[in-house]
Amino acid sequence: MVAGLDTVAPIERQSVAEQVAKKLMELVRTGSLKPGDQLPPERELAQILQVSRPSVREALRGLQILGVVKMRQGGGVYVTALEASDLLAPLQFLLELNAPTVDALHEARILVEGTIAGLAAERIDAASRTRLHALLAVQRGLLRDPVGFRVSDMEFHRVIYTASGNPFLERVGGSFFVLGMEYRRIASETPGVLERSFADHEAILAALDARDAVAASEAMRRHMTSVYETTLAAMEKVR
Repeated sequence: MVAGLDTVAPIERQSVAEQVAKKLMELVRTGSLKPGDQLPPERELAQILQVSRPSVREALRGLQILGVVKMRQGGGVYVTALEASDLLAPLQFLLELNAPTVDALHEARILVEGTIAGLAAERIDAASRTRLHALLAVQRGLLRDPVGFRVSDMEFHRVIYTASGNPFLERVGGSFFVLGMEYRRIASETPGVLERSFADHEAILAALDARDAVAASEAMRRHMTSVYETTLAAMEKVR
């Protein structure tokens, strides 16, 4: 045997179902299949791809688990809206099962959201600032309503992501937010946590109003640290 080949992993053969799934994913990636598009019936799809119906069925089942397609009542397979909440559901499930990864998630959020807030301070427009002030006014009345506050919290951060003017950071920030939602749900039920988040939001908005990138970035990082600390404390209580 040639030296070193004994340590090389064998080449893995892809199943037909995996090949079908990859072809469909490529169609989505290139825009040939768009959100809301209905896929051909299983039989027709099998004929087009020259594979068996069971292989198509297995591929579609896998893509459904990944949040790329969904089965609608009454028949039909459709491309999802491809929102972060759909595509990150499997990873969110893994995070729920592996709580220590919350450390890495919040480390990433501190870095990304701090940068986003700094850019937003420089680029935010009047309409976005008006929207954020309106959201804070709503949040003030939701300090005893964890569900309502979480909804407004998501919108507050979404507006800031968009205000950064960077679509890539906007998508990454939104994805991280979705991944942290389950942990945040636990924390938001704890007395005093919503008040702490609201105070953080006020500080962030003050920095955005002042167009102070450094202050906005620091305020957002403090907020992320607060989220991390209160989340860990809440998780300890439910163990």
